[in-house]
Amino acid sequence: MAWTTPKTDWNTGELVTAADVNAIGENLVALRHPSTAVAAYTTAEDINVHSGEFADIDSANLNLTITTAGGDVLVHFHGVFIRGSRNYTENRLDIVLDGDQQGGEDGLMRFGVYDDRRTISFTHLIQGLSAGSHTFKLQWRNSNPVRVYAGAQFWVREI
Repeated sequence: MAWTTPKTDWNTGELVTAADVNAIGENLVALRHPSTAVAAYTTAEDINVHSGEFADIDSANLNLTITTAGGDVLVHFHGVFIRGSRNYTENRLDIVLDGDQQGGEDGLMRFGVYDDRRTISFTHLIQGLSAGSHTFKLQWRNSNPVRVYAGAQFWVREI
């Protein structure tokens, strides 16, 4: 059920109609079951990337589209990284929302892969997103080759 703006201009002695009661009932249902959009993907294979510029980690699968009612959205990623060379790798993760990079030049998150494996995760709140269809792309930039293991997860959820 959709939310209906409630009647607020009541007059003394005015009778409540069936439509008024139905609108109240529909609003109670809307409050109990708010619309939320969610999209998620868990990688099925390892992904190897080396890019000096921000690039999609997996343009086919880690680009998620949701249609929101408008408001706030949580974006989350977690995965295990391994460096692809003997050199230290400095990595950056970012979200591109409808073509706009969210974290600027350094991305939303910077991290190094010093040893064999490193678990990385972040959750990012985007506030005041307009109603409609929105595309979220997970991107990274790294100084040396790295791999993210299968089982990494990227999701977006309207809250």
